[in-house]
Amino acid sequence: MKKSFFLLALLAMLFSSCKYEVPVLPGSGGKTCEIIVVTPKEQWEGPVGDTLRYWFMRVQPGLNQPEPYFNLVNIVPKAFNESEMFQHHRNVFIVEFDTADAPKVDVIQDLWAFPQVVVKFTVPDRQTFYDLFAPRKEALMQAIYAKEYQRIQRAFKGVEEIEVLEKLRRWYGFEMIFPDGFAFAGSRSDFAWIRKESKDYGQGIIFSIYPYTGLEVFEPENIISQRNRMCQNVPGPAEGSYMTTETRFPEYAPFSKTINLNGMYAVETRGLWRLEGDFMGGPFVNYVFVDTANQRTIMLDAYLYSPRKPKRDLLVQMESVARSFKFYTPPVADSTANQVTGKADAALSAGK
Repeated sequence: MKKSFFLLALLAMLFSSCKYEVPVLPGSGGKTCEIIVVTPKEQWEGPVGDTLRYWFMRVQPGLNQPEPYFNLVNIVPKAFNESEMFQHHRNVFIVEFDTADAPKVDVIQDLWAFPQVVVKFTVPDRQTFYDLFAPRKEALMQAIYAKEYQRIQRAFKGVEEIEVLEKLRRWYGFEMIFPDGFAFAGSRSDFAWIRKESKDYGQGIIFSIYPYTGLEVFEPENIISQRNRMCQNVPGPAEGSYMTTETRFPEYAPFSKTINLNGMYAVETRGLWRLEGDFMGGPFVNYVFVDTANQRTIMLDAYLYSPRKPKRDLLVQMESVARSFKFYTPPVADSTANQVTGKADAALSAGK
Protein backbone atom coordinates (compact mmCIF):
# COMPACT_ATOMS: atom_id res chain seq x y z
CA MET A 1 0.00 0.00 0.00
CA LYS A 2 2.80 2.36 0.98
CA LYS A 3 4.73 1.36 -2.15
CA SER A 4 1.73 2.15 -4.37
CA PHE A 5 1.25 5.50 -2.69
CA PHE A 6 4.95 6.29 -3.20
CA LEU A 7 4.74 5.45 -6.92
CA LEU A 8 1.65 7.60 -7.39
CA ALA A 9 3.31 10.49 -5.59
CA LEU A 10 6.45 10.10 -7.71
CA LEU A 11 4.41 10.10 -10.94
CA ALA A 12 2.54 13.19 -9.80
CA MET A 13 5.86 14.95 -9.13
CA LEU A 14 7.21 13.96 -12.53
CA PHE A 15 4.13 15.20 -14.40
CA SER A 16 4.07 18.35 -12.29
CA SER A 17 7.72 19.01 -13.12
CA CYS A 18 7.26 18.25 -16.81
CA LYS A 19 4.45 20.71 -17.32
CA TYR A 20 6.69 23.59 -16.27
CA GLU A 21 9.40 22.54 -18.70
CA VAL A 22 7.20 22.76 -21.80
CA PRO A 23 8.50 25.75 -23.76
CA VAL A 24 6.10 28.52 -24.63
CA LEU A 25 6.19 29.11 -28.37
CA PRO A 26 6.63 32.69 -29.59
CA GLY A 27 3.93 34.26 -31.70
CA SER A 28 4.35 33.72 -35.42
CA GLY A 29 5.21 36.62 -37.71
CA GLY A 30 5.01 37.50 -41.36
CA LYS A 31 2.42 39.18 -43.53
CA THR A 32 -1.09 37.92 -44.20
CA CYS A 33 -1.18 35.32 -47.00
CA GLU A 34 2.61 35.20 -47.25
CA ILE A 35 4.58 31.93 -47.54
CA ILE A 36 8.33 31.65 -47.24
CA VAL A 37 9.69 28.90 -49.49
CA VAL A 38 12.89 27.36 -48.15
CA THR A 39 14.83 25.80 -51.02
CA PRO A 40 18.08 26.50 -52.90
CA LYS A 41 17.93 29.45 -55.27
CA GLU A 42 18.53 27.28 -58.33
CA GLN A 43 15.41 25.26 -57.45
CA TRP A 44 13.38 28.41 -56.77
CA GLU A 45 14.36 29.92 -60.10
CA GLY A 46 13.68 26.67 -61.97
CA PRO A 47 10.72 24.31 -62.48
CA VAL A 48 10.15 23.70 -58.75
CA GLY A 49 9.67 27.41 -58.14
CA ASP A 50 7.52 27.66 -61.26
CA THR A 51 5.24 24.91 -59.93
CA LEU A 52 4.79 26.64 -56.57
CA ARG A 53 4.24 30.06 -58.14
CA TYR A 54 1.72 28.67 -60.62
CA TRP A 55 -0.37 27.17 -57.81
CA PHE A 56 -0.07 29.57 -54.89
CA MET A 57 0.23 32.81 -56.87
CA ARG A 58 -2.70 32.20 -59.22
CA VAL A 59 -5.11 35.09 -59.50
CA GLN A 60 -7.76 34.71 -56.83
CA PRO A 61 -11.27 34.86 -58.32
CA GLY A 62 -13.97 36.88 -56.61
CA LEU A 63 -11.97 40.10 -56.26
CA ASN A 64 -12.46 43.34 -58.20
CA GLN A 65 -8.81 43.55 -59.26
CA PRO A 66 -6.31 40.72 -59.85
CA GLU A 67 -4.46 39.64 -56.70
CA PRO A 68 -2.73 36.30 -56.02
CA TYR A 69 -3.94 33.79 -53.46
CA PHE A 70 -0.56 34.06 -51.69
CA ASN A 71 2.71 35.95 -51.94
CA LEU A 72 5.81 33.72 -52.01
CA VAL A 73 9.27 34.69 -50.74
CA ASN A 74 12.31 32.47 -51.31
CA ILE A 75 14.74 31.93 -48.42
CA VAL A 76 17.80 29.74 -49.01
CA PRO A 77 18.31 26.94 -46.42
CA LYS A 78 21.44 28.46 -44.81
CA ALA A 79 19.73 31.80 -44.17
CA PHE A 80 16.64 30.05 -42.83
CA ASN A 81 18.57 27.83 -40.43
CA GLU A 82 20.46 30.81 -39.02
CA SER A 83 17.44 33.09 -38.49
CA GLU A 84 14.77 32.77 -35.81
CA MET A 85 12.80 35.46 -37.62
CA PHE A 86 12.41 33.20 -40.65
CA GLN A 87 11.75 30.13 -38.50
CA HIS A 88 8.96 31.99 -36.68
CA HIS A 89 7.14 32.87 -39.90
CA ARG A 90 3.50 31.81 -39.96
CA ASN A 91 3.72 29.79 -43.21
CA VAL A 92 6.89 27.83 -44.00
CA PHE A 93 7.19 25.63 -47.11
CA ILE A 94 10.41 23.59 -47.28
CA VAL A 95 11.57 21.64 -50.34
CA GLU A 96 14.62 19.58 -49.37
CA PHE A 97 16.46 17.41 -51.88
CA ASP A 98 17.91 14.33 -50.21
CA THR A 99 18.68 11.04 -51.97
CA ALA A 100 19.43 9.19 -48.73
CA ASP A 101 15.96 9.37 -47.16
CA ALA A 102 12.69 7.98 -48.48
CA PRO A 103 10.45 10.58 -50.16
CA LYS A 104 7.90 12.05 -47.76
CA VAL A 105 5.65 15.01 -47.05
CA ASP A 106 5.31 16.37 -43.51
CA VAL A 107 2.75 18.93 -42.39
CA ILE A 108 3.74 20.15 -38.94
CA GLN A 109 1.60 22.46 -36.82
CA ASP A 110 3.22 25.04 -34.54
CA LEU A 111 6.81 23.78 -34.82
CA TRP A 112 8.79 26.95 -34.05
CA ALA A 113 5.99 29.44 -33.37
CA PHE A 114 2.23 29.69 -32.81
CA PRO A 115 0.10 29.63 -34.85
CA GLN A 116 2.27 28.21 -37.61
CA VAL A 117 2.14 25.59 -40.33
CA VAL A 118 5.32 24.04 -41.71
CA VAL A 119 5.12 21.98 -44.90
CA LYS A 120 8.21 19.93 -45.71
CA PHE A 121 8.86 17.90 -48.86
CA THR A 122 11.85 15.57 -48.67
CA VAL A 123 12.51 14.31 -52.20
CA PRO A 124 15.40 12.91 -54.25
CA ASP A 125 14.57 14.81 -57.45
CA ARG A 126 12.17 17.24 -59.13
CA GLN A 127 9.91 14.58 -60.61
CA THR A 128 9.27 13.08 -57.19
CA PHE A 129 8.38 16.54 -55.90
CA TYR A 130 5.83 17.01 -58.70
CA ASP A 131 4.35 13.56 -58.08
CA LEU A 132 3.90 14.27 -54.36
CA PHE A 133 2.78 17.88 -54.71
CA ALA A 134 0.07 17.50 -57.37
CA PRO A 135 -2.42 15.35 -55.39
CA ARG A 136 -1.85 17.34 -52.18
CA LYS A 137 -1.81 20.93 -53.40
CA GLU A 138 -5.46 21.75 -52.61
CA ALA A 139 -5.26 20.25 -49.11
CA LEU A 140 -2.01 22.11 -48.45
CA MET A 141 -3.59 25.40 -49.47
CA GLN A 142 -6.51 24.78 -47.10
CA ALA A 143 -4.12 23.93 -44.26
CA ILE A 144 -2.31 27.22 -44.77
CA TYR A 145 -5.59 29.15 -44.90
CA ALA A 146 -6.72 27.49 -41.67
CA LYS A 147 -3.65 28.87 -39.91
CA GLU A 148 -4.24 32.31 -41.44
CA TYR A 149 -7.75 32.35 -39.99
CA GLN A 150 -6.48 31.12 -36.62
CA ARG A 151 -3.80 33.80 -36.41
CA ILE A 152 -6.19 36.61 -37.30
CA GLN A 153 -8.79 35.34 -34.83
CA ARG A 154 -6.13 35.19 -32.13
CA ALA A 155 -5.11 38.79 -32.85
CA PHE A 156 -8.73 39.98 -32.91
CA LYS A 157 -9.47 38.17 -29.64
CA GLY A 158 -6.93 40.40 -27.94
CA VAL A 159 -8.87 43.53 -28.95
CA GLU A 160 -12.37 42.05 -29.05
CA GLU A 161 -15.42 44.32 -29.20
CA ILE A 162 -17.15 42.97 -26.09
CA GLU A 163 -20.37 44.92 -26.62
CA VAL A 164 -20.91 43.21 -29.99
CA LEU A 165 -20.09 39.81 -28.48
CA GLU A 166 -22.58 40.22 -25.64
CA LYS A 167 -25.37 41.32 -27.97
CA LEU A 168 -24.76 38.38 -30.30
CA ARG A 169 -24.99 36.00 -27.37
CA ARG A 170 -28.05 37.62 -25.84
CA TRP A 171 -30.06 38.25 -29.00
CA TYR A 172 -29.09 35.40 -31.31
CA GLY A 173 -27.51 32.59 -29.29
CA PHE A 174 -24.15 32.53 -31.06
CA GLU A 175 -20.89 34.44 -31.16
CA MET A 176 -18.14 35.66 -33.47
CA ILE A 177 -14.88 37.47 -32.75
CA PHE A 178 -15.14 41.11 -33.85
CA PRO A 179 -12.19 43.43 -33.14
CA ASP A 180 -12.63 46.91 -31.72
CA GLY A 181 -14.32 49.47 -33.92
CA PHE A 182 -17.15 47.21 -35.10
CA ALA A 183 -20.71 48.06 -34.14
CA PHE A 184 -24.28 47.12 -35.03
CA ALA A 185 -25.58 49.21 -37.94
CA GLY A 186 -28.94 47.45 -38.12
CA SER A 187 -30.64 44.55 -36.39
CA ARG A 188 -33.81 42.65 -35.70
CA SER A 189 -34.53 39.10 -34.50
CA ASP A 190 -33.73 37.47 -37.88
CA PHE A 191 -31.11 39.87 -39.27
CA ALA A 192 -28.10 41.96 -38.29
CA TRP A 193 -25.53 44.17 -39.96
CA ILE A 194 -22.25 44.71 -38.09
CA ARG A 195 -19.64 46.96 -39.66
CA LYS A 196 -16.57 49.12 -39.28
CA GLU A 197 -15.97 52.20 -41.40
CA SER A 198 -12.61 53.91 -41.85
CA LYS A 199 -11.30 56.61 -44.16
CA ASP A 200 -10.04 54.16 -46.80
CA TYR A 201 -12.30 51.12 -46.52
CA GLY A 202 -15.34 49.54 -44.92
CA GLN A 203 -15.75 45.99 -43.64
CA GLY A 204 -18.80 44.18 -42.39
CA ILE A 205 -20.71 41.04 -41.61
CA ILE A 206 -24.38 40.68 -42.49
CA PHE A 207 -26.38 37.71 -41.33
CA SER A 208 -29.87 36.37 -41.80
CA ILE A 209 -31.75 33.64 -39.92
CA TYR A 210 -34.61 31.83 -41.66
CA PRO A 211 -36.43 28.47 -41.44
CA TYR A 212 -34.69 25.33 -42.64
CA THR A 213 -36.95 23.87 -45.32
CA GLY A 214 -34.69 21.17 -46.72
CA LEU A 215 -31.55 20.71 -48.78
CA GLU A 216 -32.74 23.31 -51.27
CA VAL A 217 -31.38 26.02 -48.93
CA PHE A 218 -27.92 25.02 -50.20
CA GLU A 219 -28.75 25.43 -53.90
CA PRO A 220 -26.65 28.26 -55.41
CA GLU A 221 -29.62 30.06 -56.96
CA ASN A 222 -31.50 29.97 -53.65
CA ILE A 223 -28.46 31.28 -51.81
CA ILE A 224 -28.20 34.27 -54.15
CA SER A 225 -31.95 34.95 -53.91
CA GLN A 226 -31.79 34.87 -50.11
CA ARG A 227 -28.67 37.02 -50.10
CA ASN A 228 -30.37 39.66 -52.23
CA ARG A 229 -33.41 39.69 -49.92
CA MET A 230 -31.13 40.05 -46.91
CA CYS A 231 -29.04 42.80 -48.50
CA GLN A 232 -32.06 44.98 -49.22
CA ASN A 233 -31.70 45.88 -45.53
CA VAL A 234 -28.23 47.34 -46.21
CA PRO A 235 -28.74 50.85 -47.63
CA GLY A 236 -26.18 52.82 -49.62
CA PRO A 237 -25.40 56.55 -49.38
CA ALA A 238 -27.85 57.55 -52.13
CA GLU A 239 -31.52 57.64 -51.23
CA GLY A 240 -33.23 54.38 -52.18
CA SER A 241 -29.97 52.54 -52.90
CA TYR A 242 -29.18 49.14 -51.37
CA MET A 243 -26.74 46.26 -51.65
CA THR A 244 -27.29 43.41 -54.11
CA THR A 245 -25.24 40.72 -55.87
CA GLU A 246 -23.40 41.43 -59.12
CA THR A 247 -24.84 38.95 -61.64
CA ARG A 248 -24.89 41.06 -64.82
CA PHE A 249 -21.51 39.90 -66.17
CA PRO A 250 -20.60 36.21 -66.60
CA GLU A 251 -16.95 36.79 -65.68
CA TYR A 252 -18.05 38.05 -62.25
CA ALA A 253 -20.72 35.39 -61.60
CA PRO A 254 -20.81 34.04 -58.02
CA PHE A 255 -19.38 30.55 -57.49
CA SER A 256 -19.88 28.08 -54.64
CA LYS A 257 -18.28 25.08 -52.95
CA THR A 258 -19.00 22.97 -49.88
CA ILE A 259 -16.78 23.39 -46.81
CA ASN A 260 -16.50 22.28 -43.21
CA LEU A 261 -17.28 25.29 -41.04
CA ASN A 262 -16.22 24.42 -37.50
CA GLY A 263 -17.62 20.91 -37.84
CA MET A 264 -20.76 21.96 -39.74
CA TYR A 265 -21.62 21.27 -43.38
CA ALA A 266 -21.72 24.64 -45.15
CA VAL A 267 -21.76 26.15 -48.61
CA GLU A 268 -19.32 28.97 -49.29
CA THR A 269 -20.17 31.40 -52.10
CA ARG A 270 -17.84 34.09 -53.42
CA GLY A 271 -18.57 36.95 -55.74
CA LEU A 272 -18.99 40.69 -56.03
CA TRP A 273 -21.63 42.95 -54.54
CA ARG A 274 -22.84 46.26 -55.90
CA LEU A 275 -25.30 48.96 -54.93
CA GLU A 276 -28.62 49.11 -56.71
CA GLY A 277 -29.15 52.81 -57.39
CA ASP A 278 -25.55 53.89 -56.76
CA PHE A 279 -21.96 53.19 -57.85
CA MET A 280 -20.25 51.23 -55.07
CA GLY A 281 -19.15 47.61 -54.95
CA GLY A 282 -16.64 45.07 -53.73
CA PRO A 283 -16.06 41.39 -52.92
CA PHE A 284 -18.06 39.18 -50.57
CA VAL A 285 -17.80 35.68 -49.09
CA ASN A 286 -21.06 34.05 -48.04
CA TYR A 287 -21.61 31.04 -45.77
CA VAL A 288 -24.85 29.06 -45.40
CA PHE A 289 -25.30 26.33 -42.79
CA VAL A 290 -27.99 24.86 -40.55
CA ASP A 291 -28.62 25.23 -36.83
CA THR A 292 -29.99 21.71 -36.47
CA ALA A 293 -30.98 22.15 -32.83
CA ASN A 294 -33.41 24.93 -33.76
CA GLN A 295 -34.18 23.92 -37.38
CA ARG A 296 -33.07 27.27 -38.74
CA THR A 297 -30.77 28.25 -41.59
CA ILE A 298 -28.05 30.81 -40.93
CA MET A 299 -26.48 32.92 -43.66
CA LEU A 300 -23.30 34.86 -42.87
CA ASP A 301 -22.02 37.36 -45.41
CA ALA A 302 -18.56 38.92 -45.12
CA TYR A 303 -18.09 41.94 -47.38
CA LEU A 304 -15.52 44.62 -48.11
CA TYR A 305 -15.52 48.08 -49.69
CA SER A 306 -12.00 49.23 -50.53
CA PRO A 307 -11.89 51.29 -53.72
CA ARG A 308 -8.28 52.44 -53.40
CA LYS A 309 -6.57 49.55 -51.58
CA PRO A 310 -5.78 45.89 -52.29
CA LYS A 311 -8.65 43.73 -51.13
CA ARG A 312 -7.37 40.22 -50.49
CA ASP A 313 -5.98 40.69 -46.98
CA LEU A 314 -8.87 42.85 -45.77
CA LEU A 315 -11.34 40.26 -47.03
CA VAL A 316 -9.42 37.44 -45.30
CA GLN A 317 -9.90 39.38 -42.06
CA MET A 318 -13.66 39.26 -42.49
CA GLU A 319 -13.56 35.60 -43.50
CA SER A 320 -11.75 34.99 -40.22
CA VAL A 321 -14.51 36.75 -38.31
CA ALA A 322 -17.21 34.71 -40.04
CA ARG A 323 -15.27 31.48 -39.50
CA SER A 324 -15.01 32.21 -35.77
CA PHE A 325 -18.77 31.51 -35.55
CA LYS A 326 -19.88 29.17 -32.79
CA PHE A 327 -23.10 28.60 -30.90
CA TYR A 328 -23.20 30.08 -27.44
CA THR A 329 -23.90 27.83 -24.47
CA PRO A 330 -24.83 30.09 -21.55
CA PRO A 331 -23.80 29.29 -18.00
CA VAL A 332 -26.51 27.49 -16.04
CA ALA A 333 -27.10 30.53 -13.86
CA ASP A 334 -27.51 32.82 -16.88
CA SER A 335 -31.21 32.29 -17.51
CA THR A 336 -31.56 35.49 -19.55
CA ALA A 337 -29.21 34.13 -22.22
CA ASN A 338 -31.73 31.44 -23.11
CA GLN A 339 -33.99 34.11 -24.59
CA VAL A 340 -32.31 33.82 -27.97
CA THR A 341 -34.73 34.98 -30.63
CA GLY A 342 -38.23 34.95 -29.20
CA LYS A 343 -37.77 38.13 -27.17
CA ALA A 344 -35.07 39.75 -29.26
CA ASP A 345 -37.35 42.18 -31.09
CA ALA A 346 -38.34 43.95 -27.89
CA ALA A 347 -34.72 44.35 -26.85
CA LEU A 348 -33.69 45.51 -30.30
CA SER A 349 -36.43 48.09 -30.56
CA ALA A 350 -35.49 49.37 -27.12
CA GLY A 351 -31.87 49.68 -28.23
CA LYS A 352 -30.52 47.55 -25.40
